[in-house]
Amino acid sequence: MKPFRFSLQSLRVLREQKERVTQKRYVEALRASDTAAARLDAGTHELSAAWVELCEEVVHGITVAKLCQTRAWCGDLERRGVELAAALKSAHQAAQKAWRELALATRDRKVLDQLRDKSRRAYDREAQRDEQKQLDEMGINLRFAMDDLPAAGPFASQLQIANHQS
Repeated sequence: MKPFRFSLQSLRVLREQKERVTQKRYVEALRASDTAAARLDAGTHELSAAWVELCEEVVHGITVAKLCQTRAWCGDLERRGVELAAALKSAHQAAQKAWRELALATRDRKVLDQLRDKSRRAYDREAQRDEQKQLDEMGINLRFAMDDLPAAGPFASQLQIANHQS
């Protein structure tokens, strides 16, 4: 019998490659999301520090020019925070999209794996049937060979079997 060969193996290899590529994209998207979250966190801390500094300066006395300058700086930090929040949202959306693509690629590969497993089981059953058929034919042939031999005593059948095996 021929060795097992899955006819869709090349497609299976392509699906595995696609799955690996989408896994890498997902990891990259998660890294980008983590980076965006860290930047937003740093921006939030910087804004908080600027507000604390502004409050302390107001308590100790501050010039109008310094107040305007510090308030403008806080405004810039707030705008940057909004931009960083938007970047984080975009990074989360990209990560979700990459996750969906990975799930689809994994599903597609698993479908082919299941088909391959099913084909392999069918091949194994067929191979077992062929082997059993050959064993049955050998038993029938041996039985006919023994029936054709003349009886020569109690040890004749053992000698005849030994002669057929050699």
